Amino acid sequence: MTTTDKKKFFIALFSVLISLLISCNGRGHFYTLKIIPSGDGWGYEIRINNRSYIHQPFIPAVEGNLPFSDKKTARKTGRIVIEKLKDNQPPGLTKEEIDKILKEN
Repeated sequence: MTTTDKKKFFIALFSVLISLLISCNGRGHFYTLKIIPSGDGWGYEIRINNRSYIHQPFIPAVEGNLPFSDKKTARKTGRIVIEKLKDNQPPGLTKEEIDKILKEN
């Protein structure tokens, strides 16, 4: 292996390690968010270590089974839930939190 090849190898290895560190929290949990179609709108699914943890086809904390009207709002809501999980908080959202998310979009 030449010096240039070794440098390329170590740069690639370092990049992979940094990516893993960024995507994993201290407990080694790997969170993924998937936006899913739901009726006439969108929902989200949160997976932890590639296992379904939360399947949310409708807007939480809102009466009725209403999907999100756009992917952006579903994604933003799912990201907030993931942040709560990473902070060891319950993943539930209040009506006030949902109202704030919906008003911002």
